[in-house]
Parts: sequence; C-alpha cells; structure tokens
Amino acid sequence: MISEYLFQRNGVWHFRRRVPADVSSLDRRREIWRSTKTDNFATAIIVATKVNDELEAFWCALRDGKGRPGAALDPGKEFERSVRMARTLGVSYRAVNELAEGDLSEIVRRVALLEEKNLTDSPPAAAAVLGAAKKPSILISQLFEKFEEHGRDRLRGKSVDQVRKWKNPRIRAVNNFVEVVGDKTLESISRDDGLDFRAWWLDRVLEEDYDPGSANKDLGHLKAMFQELDLAWRLKLDNPFAGLRVSGEKHNKRTAYSAKFVRENFLAGDRLSNLNAEARAITVMVAMTGMRPSEVAALSENRVFLQANIPYVSIKPEARQLKTRHSERDMPLVGLALETMREFKAGFPRYRDAPDTLSATVNKALSESGLRPTPEYTLYSLRHTFKDRLIALEAPQRVQDALMGHAVREVEYGSGPSLEQRATWIARVWGAAV
Repeated sequence: MISEYLFQRNGVWHFRRRVPADVSSLDRRREIWRSTKTDNFATAIIVATKVNDELEAFWCALRDGKGRPGAALDPGKEFERSVRMARTLGVSYRAVNELAEGDLSEIVRRVALLEEKNLTDSPPAAAAVLGAAKKPSILISQLFEKFEEHGRDRLRGKSVDQVRKWKNPRIRAVNNFVEVVGDKTLESISRDDGLDFRAWWLDRVLEEDYDPGSANKDLGHLKAMFQELDLAWRLKLDNPFAGLRVSGEKHNKRTAYSAKFVRENFLAGDRLSNLNAEARAITVMVAMTGMRPSEVAALSENRVFLQANIPYVSIKPEARQLKTRHSERDMPLVGLALETMREFKAGFPRYRDAPDTLSATVNKALSESGLRPTPEYTLYSLRHTFKDRLIALEAPQRVQDALMGHAVREVEYGSGPSLEQRATWIARVWGAAV
C-alpha cells in the first residue's frame, strides 16, 4: 500500500521509503525522502504513487543488470540496463562523447538531475544519465546467442519444430562466417570481411554447384542479426553485410498435378496403401481442401467441428505459429474430407509437431508408388492443384484467398466469404456433395 510510505510533517505529507537490501550496493541512498508538497491526503497518494513507480522502475533496472552474485555483468545487458535507467530518470541515453560535443547546458541539467534525486553516489545512475556506460563488445561467434536473447518475442507461439527451423539457419550462417573469416568482435568486422565471405560462397556456387539461395540466406541472416544488435546497443557500426548477395538464385515454380491425376490416384483407388493411416488421411485432406500439410497435421480435437450445420475445421495458431495472419481461417468439410475427419476426430498426433517427417514420409511413399512423375512433384503439389482448380472454375479472387489462406489483394472489406460459400466452392472443385 502506498499509504505506508506517507507521513505528515508540519501538516505536509511526505514520502519515505528505504532502499531495498538487494540493490543497496548499487543505490547507496539509505532511504528516499520526498515532500509531496500538499496537505491533502488524496493528492499526496497520487504524488507518492508516481514517485514509487519511478523508484520501482529504477531499482528494476538495477536488478536487471546485477546478475548472479560474483558473476561478471553481461556487456549487452549492462548497456541496455543503462539505457532503460536513463529513461526511468527522465532523460534519453546519450554517449558521453555526444554530450561533450553538444551544449554544456545539457550536461549541467543532467548533473542537476542526479543531485535532485540524490544519486550522485550511484555509479549505475551516473553512468546512465551521463552516458558513461561501456558499449558491448562481443565475438561474432556470440552473435546468434545475443540476437536470440534480445528478440525472445520472436519465438513466442512457435512450436518446437518451428523454433528449430528458426534457429538452425542463423546458427549455420554464424558458423560458416567464423570458418571463413575467423572469430572477430563485431566492431572489428570490416566490409572486406563481408566481401570475403561472399566470395567464399560464390566459389561454392560456381565450383560445387551450391544454390545461390543458400548463400543469400547466410548473408541475409548475418545482416539482420548484426543490424539488430547494432541498433539495440547503439554501436553505430557500418553493416559489413549490407547489400551483399549472390546472383542467380532460383525461384522454382511449384509443380501441380493435373486434376484428372489427383482424382484417379489420390481420391480413388489404393495407390496410397503404402502410407500409414495418419499420413494417408493428411494427404487426402490436402488434396480435397488445399490446406497446407502442416495445417492439417496440426489439427487437434478442439479444432474439429463435425456437429456444426456445415462441418468444418478451424486453423488457428495453437502451440505453433501460422505462416501469415491470413492463414487463420475456417475450412468446410465436404465429401471425402468430411469422411476423413470423422475417422480422425482427434487429429493427427503422430505428425502434429513433425511436418518435415510427414513430408519425407509421404514423398518417399509417392515415389515408391510411382506418383511422382519427376522429383518436383511433392505432397505440396496437391495444394497447387487445388488452386489451379479454383482458377479453372473462375472462383472469385476473394474466395480463392479465403480458401488458400492468402492475403487479400484488394481493400479488405467485411468478413469475406461465408462458410457456406466456401463449402460450395470446395464441392465444385471435386464435384462433392455439400
């Protein structure tokens, strides 16, 4: 309760609070004593609450950088603590050299602020307000670790498999760079180092037939991670990877089966008999609805609505992130898709968090069954066949986008096609009854 920090003296309410023991080594004031400059208790509560919030934010910033007893402060966290602490004290963080080059009155104002808050004996506060915090210096081998720490929000909502896919290419890019250039500090990495790394990749592309896309992913990941930490730590370094690419990257067009081939081999007959039951059912669902294989695999029992007037499944970010926000949608179940989900009401636990295993399993089985005329044909080709069918039937673009989970290409008015409208178009794709 804020009231416990208030007491009256000569009719005026004052705020008084002891510095918590766990930050007393960093905040050397024994206690904080401020006049609220009012004899009205309600007004004093408002003033005291503001003072207390500022103190809590300040102490929180101290704790963030404190670390384990006896442990050295992480350089990145120590600097970020100073930036946050400056904000809590009412100023923006500016490096000491910037302050020295600016107007002397700004330095005087900041010193006065420390005196006003009785913080002249607090090294963390002085470093934050006067811009004396030491800027971080890390090795490039630590780049991903610090990048991941700084952007933990990126992993929120991702499944275990999605986290793995997010981490691995970035770790690989760092490891490749260290192998080629060496383990340097961020500030010592030059443009020539970036060019040397690009040249190494160019040799691999020309002499070892590597895909230029792999080179550009490495360069892109390094550029993004370097930029993020440079901005966060205000290093003001030139990005050595900016604008570097390897030309000739191939953007392979997804191959689609013909509608006739899908009807005869995927929606009828026993050509999928060499697949396990879950993989076979998911394959049928992809063919019938055009859903992404990972979307079907991730379905759980609480996302399957068989008793609705129009049975449907709901694609939502449940324990995993969707590809885009437009991917979140309801997909009606008609014909063979409805029969399939009646059999698999609880979804497909075997592949729920293993979409890569699903693709490998299905593609191998399709090869063994002669259902891949060329290696370009994969499980995902069934989704493109579904899209081709919508185009051939001249489905409105808004209907196509709603069914495929694509971004609307025009101004997005209203809630889009109804479940009934979607069901009608899915039925038309394969001639199923609604």
